[in-house]
Amino acid sequence: MTNELNSNAVSEYCFRPYEVKRIKYKKQAGYEKSRPYARSGHRIVCSDSAIYCFGGFNPNMAVMNDGDEASCLFQELWKYDIVRNEWTLLMDSNNDLPQELASNAMIMHRNLLIVFGGTGFPFGVNCSNKLYVCEPAKKPKEMMEIEVKGDLPPAQYGQTIVFHDGFLYTIGGTEGFDYTCDVYRLNVSSRTWECAYACRQDIRDDPPGRYRHEIAFDDNNVYIIGGGTSDSAFSLASIPTYNLKRNKWTYTATKPDPSLPLPGVPAPRKCHSCVQYHTDNGTEVIVAGGYDGGSYYADVWKLNLNTFEWRLMQKSVLPYTLFFHDAACSESGCMYIFGGIKFSFRNNLRTNIVYKMWMTIPKLSEICWEALLHYSQELPAKSKNELLELGIPLKFVQRIHEA
Repeated sequence: MTNELNSNAVSEYCFRPYEVKRIKYKKQAGYEKSRPYARSGHRIVCSDSAIYCFGGFNPNMAVMNDGDEASCLFQELWKYDIVRNEWTLLMDSNNDLPQELASNAMIMHRNLLIVFGGTGFPFGVNCSNKLYVCEPAKKPKEMMEIEVKGDLPPAQYGQTIVFHDGFLYTIGGTEGFDYTCDVYRLNVSSRTWECAYACRQDIRDDPPGRYRHEIAFDDNNVYIIGGGTSDSAFSLASIPTYNLKRNKWTYTATKPDPSLPLPGVPAPRKCHSCVQYHTDNGTEVIVAGGYDGGSYYADVWKLNLNTFEWRLMQKSVLPYTLFFHDAACSESGCMYIFGGIKFSFRNNLRTNIVYKMWMTIPKLSEICWEALLHYSQELPAKSKNELLELGIPLKFVQRIHEA
């Protein structure tokens, strides 16, 4: 590794926060399948070192899944190594994985990957209310189903989940015809489900049922961002808000972007992506893409959970309209978007492209780390001790050797 970067190299490396940038994968010789096929309806999560992708759907492909039956669903868990710029297939139909592989809910809690719900194909015929976990960093051989008891949520897909104060909450979803916004929660210690709140629009001002919504959250509330039914999509101007402590639904009115003509808020949408990141200005939520059944979006919006003011990120735009994709945010504030459907008037094309965007101006150490990886591509091959002797901070060394 050289001690200095020449001026030409420095000028070639230009760091632009808020810019949506395509990641070009490193080609791996000798692998028949070195990256995921194009898909939609999958889910991703990420850390500072890796992105994990589970499931997905592509009606134009037939893959062999459990039982040696051809399917258009992907029974597989992939890892994208952010440092090495490489995909690795961790588990497939040869492992013990769920068979409901579209529109699951998935989160990463510490080092644990948690998958809940989802549907097989045709959508809605076989739905799930099972909970699965694995530790992807330990190269697992299966996703372990957690045995639970109590009042289980209905088998659905398109729901959301969030972990808070020892409970796993699930909100909304559909079995294909009826849509809910009910709240169930699992006591993780006792592994017992209970219905925390059953929506009754006939007697209360509860939010209407929906699927493929997204959520934002703070210490007290869960905010429902969009979502819809088969023929509708819900507004992002007034956000259904579930108070975790009071077990009550209210609505939070948002403020329009002051630099835009009215209405100045995102159009109603479903099948979009949503991530959040904590900044000095409070928690900021990024919403990208989606559609409402007739219109398709490539815009990127930011919502501050302190002021509830929307901002259209005019320097940030997806390269094309995109829906049924997914996004995840690293601990350092970088958003990654993978897959989804690219709208076309002739046909809808699924993608397997990864895009990234810094949600904030990152720390100088993160900028230096990206530049170092860009110009010193031999770093991932070095041992932990060699990296430490070069003066690389431990947290970045761990990204190489724990990815």
